[in-house]
Amino acid sequence: MKTSSSGHQESSDASFMETESSDADTFSSYARRAHHAGSWYSSDADDLDDMLSKFLADADDDDGGDDVDVPSNTENTSAPGGIPNACISPHAGFRYSGPTAAYSYLALKEAILKNSSLRTIVVLHPSHHAYLDGCAMSGASRIETPLGNLKV
Repeated sequence: MKTSSSGHQESSDASFMETESSDADTFSSYARRAHHAGSWYSSDADDLDDMLSKFLADADDDDGGDDVDVPSNTENTSAPGGIPNACISPHAGFRYSGPTAAYSYLALKEAILKNSSLRTIVVLHPSHHAYLDGCAMSGASRIETPLGNLKV
């Protein structure tokens, strides 16, 4: 990793950068590759869609069961109207974390459906590959996934 003139960390691997902005005052514009596709989750769009759809369907069908303590209210975990203030979700390989993460994403879906003015979602995550003294912001304009690219 090297630091650019604008202070942002850049990969020395040229294939990581798709395009770069010529304006030094803006973030670089590149696509963040799906580095773990094929290892931590399937790189095949159909297989990945089937897996994620099953996790979401199972979570949606789950009534909590007798062995799960489901809170009877959301007084301290939601904004007015029952809309979540935050989602905390595991991010290990989907076969390990996917069934649990599905509950967080269902809550996020519900929040979006209840509040059409919700327009911004902030994703925070650790850096697994570079030491950071503080935090960093990605300059990616797109995030590549086997299911299609996400505009940032």
